[in-house]
Amino acid sequence: MTRALRLVGLTLLWVALWGELSVANLAGGALVGAAVVALFDTSRDERPTVRPAAAARFGVLFAAELVRSTVSVALAVIKPRARVCPGIVTLSLPPCSGAVVTVIADAVTLTPGTLTLEVERDPTVLHIHVLDARRRDSTEASLERLAAAALDAFGTSPPEGHERPAMVMSWVGSRAEP
Repeated sequence: MTRALRLVGLTLLWVALWGELSVANLAGGALVGAAVVALFDTSRDERPTVRPAAAARFGVLFAAELVRSTVSVALAVIKPRARVCPGIVTLSLPPCSGAVVTVIADAVTLTPGTLTLEVERDPTVLHIHVLDARRRDSTEASLERLAAAALDAFGTSPPEGHERPAMVMSWVGSRAEP
């Protein structure tokens, strides 16, 4: 959508919200709309591609991860002598848009037992707190599956004949044995 269309749409929305078509409402809507379009210009950002089948797979995987991790955290809370061993994992992602990084970081944060602490750009690295670092293999596999599904659903495709670069994980600050 072009800036002009956004400006017209915001101006019409302003007039509709005021409930009266007048010169003052049109001028006010145009001023507010121009400010919004200038401040929140999304034309600079690359738009992620949405692949419906891959997005559905991502949704199913995310829901399954949500259930699995919820049960895991609930058991850790309920067990009388449950010991958790928190740790931090860094997940290096292949080049992708800010929107895709946001989807991955939010999916990680919304999953019980994990929390995105920080996102670095160029190269893209997520620092993730995990509740139980003793299960490194399953944690890495889970994070990798979630990120790969998001990249497949919303990311840019690698050039023809090339594979997407691998994600790299490393653990920091964990008392758990590798």
